[in-house]
Amino acid sequence: MEGIRRNDRFVSYCKGSISASDYQVLSLLYQPIIGNGAYTLYTVLTNLLDRQSLVSQEYVHADLESLLNEKLELIEKNRYRLEAIGLLETFYFDDHFAYELKMPLSAQSFVNDGVLGQYLIAAVTKERFLKLIQIFKLRSPSIRKHIRMTKSFDEVFPAIHLTDSDNEADLRSDHPNGSLKINNTNFDWRLFLESLPSEFVDCSSITDALKNKISNLNYVYGLNEIEMKDAVLKATDSDKQVSLTKLAVNARETFKLNRQSSPVSVPKSEPLQKNLPNDPVEYFKTVTPEALLAEMGGGKVSTADLRIVERLLEEVGIDKGVLNVLLAYVARIKEGSLPTYAYFEKVSLDWLRNQVTSVEVAVDYVKHLISERTKSKESGQRKTYKKSSQNKPEVKIDWLDDYIKSLE
Repeated sequence: MEGIRRNDRFVSYCKGSISASDYQVLSLLYQPIIGNGAYTLYTVLTNLLDRQSLVSQEYVHADLESLLNEKLELIEKNRYRLEAIGLLETFYFDDHFAYELKMPLSAQSFVNDGVLGQYLIAAVTKERFLKLIQIFKLRSPSIRKHIRMTKSFDEVFPAIHLTDSDNEADLRSDHPNGSLKINNTNFDWRLFLESLPSEFVDCSSITDALKNKISNLNYVYGLNEIEMKDAVLKATDSDKQVSLTKLAVNARETFKLNRQSSPVSVPKSEPLQKNLPNDPVEYFKTVTPEALLAEMGGGKVSTADLRIVERLLEEVGIDKGVLNVLLAYVARIKEGSLPTYAYFEKVSLDWLRNQVTSVEVAVDYVKHLISERTKSKESGQRKTYKKSSQNKPEVKIDWLDDYIKSLE
């Protein structure tokens, strides 16, 4: 299409409210790169939003000319800058534009971004860059000698019966969470892509986000390439676009059907996943959630439990090996009954805050937790965990050793 015209209509919308701290990031970090015109365009589009629905009324681009006191050609160039830096998505149909405003990155994500951080330095010089980031530095009181007294979720709320529940789409989200990317070498992408009929699926719709979603679902539910192809086709609309929400629902339904036609029942002498390593660290790096839960649950795996795993991987972004350790530990202390997603979300975020980001650290952390649970019965005190060789208690995990031996 040609450039925008004065009588072309548009609406702007956003999935979250822009906070004062967001505007500070925009003005001090983004504006030196995109320029004052693009920054002002973004600000005007956000101020046109209804504060409740976060959707604007319908306007024509002549209105933008008046509000910005700029010609359309310059407005369009500034729009390109916003699109390029990730602050705007533009959609067009029948002389009607839809502008989706994106939330700015946090100061930490922006500065640590390999591209944006360097562009900012080039725009303001290194000296001014160092001055700017001092504005966003956190200043917290020293709590080095303090004892952590925070209650965990299970200490306050009782366990409840799990039920299947689906995620709701298109909910307000002021701060997007990064999703975990799983590199699954067992999934044959060539076979999967070749099996997709071009008359139903547009190859350009197979984006990195969709590939990541497919990898996650394959990892959690164990669907092969043909099963995943069928799930994708069912989630494809008339415009050959794939809905991520429908894809996840289809994957879960396929897993349920497979389980009904061939129920999971695994004797102790015959593990669900073959050739697993005996070393605990390597085991948790290799085992799938389905196999882990089946082994620890007497061969039974519920869709609700795997749904929890799926959400933790995508919404919390926890490492898959660390998540396996967490599942095994919680199943142990809860005597085989897994609590709700809210419990796992609380605990997994607590692990991330304690820098438990690798399987090696997670296994040591479990030893620490077992040691602390034993000590708390005597002293009633809970101490913080520090990732240091001096703070790694020599506690033997008998249940884990026995569990690994049972797989041999």
